Amino acid sequence: MERSAIALAVVLLIVGLGIGVGVGRYTAPVKTEEVTKTVTVEVRPLEGKTIQFGDIVAQTSDLETYKPILDNIIVPDINKYAQLLGYDVKFEALLDDAQAQAAIHLEKVQSFKAMGVNLLICGRWSSQAQSALSYVNENDMIMFSPSSTSPLLWIEGDRLFRMCPNDRIQAPAIAKMLWSWGIKGVIVIQRGDPWADGIYNIFEKEFPNLGGEILARVRYAAEVTEFSSYLEQMEEVAKEAVEKYGAEHVGILTISFSEIVTILTQAKDYSTIYNLMWFGTDGTTFVAQLVDDAPEHADHCKVLSTLAAPAASPKWDYLMEKSYEVRNMPADYYTACAYDIYHAYVHIILEEQTDEPSEIADHIIPYCYDLFGTTGWCQLDKCGDRAAANYDIWGYTIVDGKCTYVKYGVYNSVTGEVKWLEKGVTTEGVEVPGLTPPGQG
Repeated sequence: MERSAIALAVVLLIVGLGIGVGVGRYTAPVKTEEVTKTVTVEVRPLEGKTIQFGDIVAQTSDLETYKPILDNIIVPDINKYAQLLGYDVKFEALLDDAQAQAAIHLEKVQSFKAMGVNLLICGRWSSQAQSALSYVNENDMIMFSPSSTSPLLWIEGDRLFRMCPNDRIQAPAIAKMLWSWGIKGVIVIQRGDPWADGIYNIFEKEFPNLGGEILARVRYAAEVTEFSSYLEQMEEVAKEAVEKYGAEHVGILTISFSEIVTILTQAKDYSTIYNLMWFGTDGTTFVAQLVDDAPEHADHCKVLSTLAAPAASPKWDYLMEKSYEVRNMPADYYTACAYDIYHAYVHIILEEQTDEPSEIADHIIPYCYDLFGTTGWCQLDKCGDRAAANYDIWGYTIVDGKCTYVKYGVYNSVTGEVKWLEKGVTTEGVEVPGLTPPGQG
């Protein structure tokens, strides 16, 4: 009995000790420890924002053909692109008109700045781009031009970018076009502005290097609307040149814009120059006013003109098809350049999540290197201009009673050669008789 009692006491003691340990553990004060954890939540800076672009056409007549493309193709496409990538960002284009004046263009740029709109699609004429360049550079803006081509604006490190090639490439193509046609002497009539001067300054070296002669240079102020005195001067020069070279070897080169309508209409009164072959530049291609208001003169003079050629691709075909849907006419190269500019802007804005020009400008040249747009490979050179291009040669002719645009030839920038097509092709794809240079038929 004594041993059992002792054993029981020991057991109770052990149990009691165990219970005491447990009670102490759960009844003692709880020690708390504060833990701070940083959780990073990604927020897109542009989420829910509307970004506006300032778009300025060169002249009032451009509104009719460009606005349908902008409203119904370009803006919907860039917004659809952002939505497909999952961005809650909206893009708007504010369209304005420079009214064919460089000074008014500058005023429009300044107005956009006052509105806080710093990303521009403008400077379509080189005179307009030049007028606004200093202001754009000094006020943290970007001017992206679809159609300015003057070599005088080929400047490294500025805020002007150009989706089209400049005339350091086009002027040699023009010279080769004339020479391949058999032109030995040419009379040049040109606008007095940086664009036309830039082309002429290169052409005056290129054409003589091929063996040709520049018979006269007639330079008129951009605002001129009466050309009789200039045409009379050209008529006298042409008469002597025809006696020297023969009419088939004398040509007229016009470096002009829509005033070509008035020039050809008034040239009808000067039989020598009117009956020569006329040539032009990108400024005289796809002039809607010419086919509407002076179709017989366009058909008679042809005005064979160079225009940078897009690469054949489904993207180009898409834009052409959509253009016919919204305005019943083809898209031209410079309209396609505007389409590609908007896409370049939007991609960079979404990628960098900023619309600040100072943060975007340095990305434009690298990004365009990787962009294949409606115009083809959009590579820009060190000065922000389109790196290279071939040129189509366009003219005018009447088909089924209606004047239309016809591609008659192609200039290859790699070989430097012109190929005249056996069959001309209209913008609608209709074949018409080609043009054969004198002595090659």
